[in-house]
Amino acid sequence: MNRQRGVSLISLLIGLLISSIVLIGMMMIFRNTIQTIVPASESSRSDGERMSALLSAHMLLQDGGFGIENAIYDTHLKVLNNDTLVPLDIPSGSTATGNTIVWLSSIAGNIQCNGLRADTSGGLWRVSCNTTLGDITPTARLILPSQYTDDGVAPITITATRAPCWPFGIGVEGNIMITLVLQNSTEHLIDSSTCLVNFG
Repeated sequence: MNRQRGVSLISLLIGLLISSIVLIGMMMIFRNTIQTIVPASESSRSDGERMSALLSAHMLLQDGGFGIENAIYDTHLKVLNNDTLVPLDIPSGSTATGNTIVWLSSIAGNIQCNGLRADTSGGLWRVSCNTTLGDITPTARLILPSQYTDDGVAPITITATRAPCWPFGIGVEGNIMITLVLQNSTEHLIDSSTCLVNFG
């Protein structure tokens, strides 16, 4: 009589156990890969958006003092820290650092007040104000804080410096340079400056 050959129940169970272990290992590798790639991708996208918004903020700053003859600090431009004016001395190299900057400009004879305000979560707001540089009201959020930084994002700082400067390194000389310092998703500080040519 011939013996039947085939797969026994024990060998099926051993095969199933080995397959399960391999499958669980592959799922853990997949999960770890996703946990690494998705936050890195989102952080990169967030940093790109923050840099684009920073460029927009500098374009807004170029409007400061436009159309105003002999525009000066404290009358047509102010740096505030929690709504308190930060004085900017006359000598070159003097600085004023705060969380808000507001300025006046004249468009077709119409005086307008605009500005930027940094919040405590690393965001930056575009603000409107009245012609006395008061009554500051947020209107649109330009920069959102990165949501993938464990410790939160440091607030953006706004600094006005009295120094000879040129927009984009060429053209008419200005006398006040505005620097925005922000933190990216890897917690490195990035500073970006613009020259206000309408303030001599």
